[in-house]
Amino acid sequence: MRPGMTVTGVDSRGRLVEDTVLGWLHKETRATAEILLIKTRSGKELRVTRQHLVYRMNENPRVPGRKMTAVSSLSHEKEQHIQKILELETSVGEAVFAEDIRIGDALFDIAAHLPDPVVAIDTLVTSDGLYAPLTRSGRLVVDGILVSCYGTYASHTVAHAALWPARVELLRKIWGSALGSDSTEGIMPYAEGLYRVWTSAARILKDSRVNAIAFAC
Repeated sequence: MRPGMTVTGVDSRGRLVEDTVLGWLHKETRATAEILLIKTRSGKELRVTRQHLVYRMNENPRVPGRKMTAVSSLSHEKEQHIQKILELETSVGEAVFAEDIRIGDALFDIAAHLPDPVVAIDTLVTSDGLYAPLTRSGRLVVDGILVSCYGTYASHTVAHAALWPARVELLRKIWGSALGSDSTEGIMPYAEGLYRVWTSAARILKDSRVNAIAFAC
């Protein structure tokens, strides 16, 4: 995989689209790291780091209603289902860290358009490197499973909004070095800067709460 390559993504309206790899949020070609191997009932195997966001299904995504037989109607119905899944904090599905997935949870099988129950989770050590591509939609279909492009921060929606400059062509040209290139190793500089801001803000808020509790006592 490389920038400019066409991959399968899912847009905000729940449609499968031809998406473009814009660059790398994280790329370490020689990294050795611990990853999770998540196996599903259908035989799919998803390899992902612990804090990468994947979509966990909370219930069967089929929308009740009469059976549709027309191809166009079925396609529209599927788009509606996926759109419902992608809505923020719905009861249908949510983006969670891979480490929060448990056996019995279900991932979203894009091709079958059904929840795919997790039957096993193994921990592996890979020496094949770490790669996290950035696409325009912020989502990616990996081995038939819907995942987010993002990790480390717990909200796909917030991460996608914060990284919008990395998806705007004009800004990509102006901020070239901050957004990295195909040869850049490590975390995208802009994304790394955002993470530092987030962690610093979280630390300040935590300290403030501790001080407030101490003062109240």
